[in-house]
Amino acid sequence: MTDARKASELVSKSLREELSPEESAELSQYMVCEETQKFAAASKLIQQSVVVGAKSIVDGDDSELPALSVDAKQRMRDSLNAASQEKLRLSQAGLLRSATVTGSRTTPQETKSGRAVTSRFQVIRPLAEGGLGNVWLVRDEKMNRTVAMKELNRQGLESPKAWERFQREAEITGMLEHPNIIPIYQFGEDRQSAEPFYTMRFVGKKTLSDAILEYHDLVAAGEEGPLGLHRLLSVFSDVCQAIAYAHSRGVVHRDLKPENIALDSFGQVIVLDWGLAKVLEEGELFHKLSSGAGLSESSMTKTMQGDIVGTPLYMSPEQAAGDLDGINERTDIYGLGAILFAILTGNAPHAQSLGDSADLSQAVRSISQKETPRVRDENPAVPSELDKICAKAMARKQHMRFTSVSAFAEAIEKWMAGQSDMNARYEAMRAEGRDLCGQLNAFVGALERNVRFMSRLPPINQLMHAKTDEETATWRERLATIFEGLLDANADYGSVFYRSVTDGTSRELVRVERHSRESNRIRIVPRSRLMESPTNPMVNFIMQQKPGDVVTTLIQMADDENNTDCVRDCMLAGVPVFDDATEDAFGLVLIECDANSILRHQLSGQIVCSEIVIVSGSRVIMRKIGDRFDEDSIGMNVSSLAPFHDATAWLESHTEYIDTTDAQVYGRRIQLNASQSNLLILLRT
Repeated sequence: MTDARKASELVSKSLREELSPEESAELSQYMVCEETQKFAAASKLIQQSVVVGAKSIVDGDDSELPALSVDAKQRMRDSLNAASQEKLRLSQAGLLRSATVTGSRTTPQETKSGRAVTSRFQVIRPLAEGGLGNVWLVRDEKMNRTVAMKELNRQGLESPKAWERFQREAEITGMLEHPNIIPIYQFGEDRQSAEPFYTMRFVGKKTLSDAILEYHDLVAAGEEGPLGLHRLLSVFSDVCQAIAYAHSRGVVHRDLKPENIALDSFGQVIVLDWGLAKVLEEGELFHKLSSGAGLSESSMTKTMQGDIVGTPLYMSPEQAAGDLDGINERTDIYGLGAILFAILTGNAPHAQSLGDSADLSQAVRSISQKETPRVRDENPAVPSELDKICAKAMARKQHMRFTSVSAFAEAIEKWMAGQSDMNARYEAMRAEGRDLCGQLNAFVGALERNVRFMSRLPPINQLMHAKTDEETATWRERLATIFEGLLDANADYGSVFYRSVTDGTSRELVRVERHSRESNRIRIVPRSRLMESPTNPMVNFIMQQKPGDVVTTLIQMADDENNTDCVRDCMLAGVPVFDDATEDAFGLVLIECDANSILRHQLSGQIVCSEIVIVSGSRVIMRKIGDRFDEDSIGMNVSSLAPFHDATAWLESHTEYIDTTDAQVYGRRIQLNASQSNLLILLRT
């Protein structure tokens, strides 16, 4: 190859910026020749002329190329369009593309400015498409790593304003150096097409929107609890830190939504898409943006005043009203509140407004004029304190919102910290409630075993078949002695008796009872004081049971049969007695306990909760507030105790109530074996 031909090829490659370091050194040897220098200068003029002419033809301006025929211009236009389409096809096919990125660095020896760095990227696959640009997953061949590349889309390439916005987005993002803000690696122009692009860290495709959807699906399936909410709120706190940092540098994001929050597999939270960011004139970055006022907020929004900037599902009232001058840091606070709304409810705050209206402009006007929805209106299970925090952040009037993102984040963090303490107290109360239920169940179990054992004593059957008064007296005495020992061993038992039931009449054969005013005194009721009365539903129910079946229930009994207004709550356990000879039901054995005495005994220990209520049916039979038993509450309807409304309704069909809203109330139902009887144990922190 001749020297002239070699010099010509090297000059051409230099103009296309394709020279390797070795070729660049070789070209410098030829440049000492005057003819080569003249050739290089002429080639540069021709290259610039072709580039300007091609751009003029693509832009539809033929005035710069009067010498070309109409056919020549059309052929050049078709050729350039075909080349552009081929470039796009090759990129999508995963072929290599080259780019030149200009920058500078300082070394200890010398300072070199304007150094050109050539990087090559291999397109792997598309990641996302937006209104301004497209994002690709590419491999950086120089660094041997996978990165995300954003470039203008076809529509954006045709708009000078889009080019400015694109550069502005890259510059703003690059200046926001924070662990939770996407880092920019390179910004430059494609060497062949001169189209702008920038590369950034690839953080995967999972977003906060995906995490919110997964969380609420698991909640609906009963597979997620408070820990899932805690994780999402931790993510939200990281987002707040990133936005607080941006505000400290005078940047307002303006398009905060869950889709713009990326989550990697190792817990890092990254805020994306700063394309609509507003740089405040008093902020640190305002005078650092390139091109001075050319990329300032006022320049970028002259044609946008009155337009909507942001995403309608999450936008603030001032954005919906098109008030660009009114957009400031508190606009982002509203956006963060909208993200919190989505975390707590699973829906965007304006989803219902936009979904109900066929007229988008009318729906957006509604956002600007009406109060924003409340979290608990959509999800009553959300803790009330979180509902208040979210409502404050999303107040329609800016001055009613948090004064800063840091104040908003602090409110969330305080709730999370307090929630941990509250959850610890709640779990302690829940454990104590379960212990109390366990103790009551154990008491009922022992009561049923004792009454069953009493019904099988030999004197029971012997007394049934006694033929003389002497035999009756003997067996009555023996049975009464055993009953007396039972009461002596069980301080909560009030009385035990053996009855015969025939022809609708119940007759006491033996009765032993504890003295009503002196609980340590036990007496055997003489025959002359034994009662005979018509059977009642409770007695009839017991008599219908099979041998050994025990009926346990709560009833109200009068202390004095002549004064039915004076009643007490009693727990009864009864078992039928069968004649061994005829196998017919003969009578029953009953043990009666004072429910008030039982419950006082069970609640006498240390109670971690502030209040405990025992309910039979809907009637309060015991209430303890702190260390004091509230006698005035006995007999009242539980519906009058507002904190327990949800718990009592839930316990009508469930065994346990766990408060997932405010972690204040715990409830448990003890179902006694008489189908209509149950006890509700209600505790409050």
